Amino acid sequence: MDSKESMIRAIVLHSTTRLIPMLQQLRKGMELYGLVNLMAVNPEACHSLFVPGKILKPDADFIMMSCQPHFSEKGTSRERTERKIINFLQDFLQEIEASEKTSETFSNITDGNTGGAGGEKSESLAVQHVLQWMTGQSHVPILPDEKRHFKITCKFDHECKEQLGDHSICYPVVSACTCTVTFPVQHLDTYTMFKTIMSAAVRYGGGFHRV
Repeated sequence: MDSKESMIRAIVLHSTTRLIPMLQQLRKGMELYGLVNLMAVNPEACHSLFVPGKILKPDADFIMMSCQPHFSEKGTSRERTERKIINFLQDFLQEIEASEKTSETFSNITDGNTGGAGGEKSESLAVQHVLQWMTGQSHVPILPDEKRHFKITCKFDHECKEQLGDHSICYPVVSACTCTVTFPVQHLDTYTMFKTIMSAAVRYGGGFHRV
């Protein structure tokens, strides 16, 4: 503790020394287009170019609007099953969102309590956890172009039992790099099963591995 201040100064100095060359290169690049002079004249107008402001939390509607399911041929039994799973996903997200709002209301009412509500809230799922699991990021894309082209590809695996043999459960497979989720159709026949499997996948499958 006696060396706390000097340790903090050393860490700040190390971080600053590492970042200054990067910022200098950025400034040099902006000078090519006259942006540095423009920033000096109109700092408030240029502020939003570098400070995105509040990072918006995703909601159920945002995720569902971003989903692009690859359905089977229209009118087939496979397509009907796939649409049922997408409906399950919407119900799952809306249920989580409603639970979040209930938890926030209860937390505000019992503010100051150190009882069980806090612990339960910290372990409960949130919509941003699902987005983080699907795409590797837990917030709405900040840049307008990124937000405009943001999508989550939903695929469906109908042959997991044929490929893997006799087994009782499969979890969705996620590729966060390509924002792709593949649902194991044969294990998601009911909403109860969908909720159980999805909850486990989101809680324990957030790393670069399969559950």
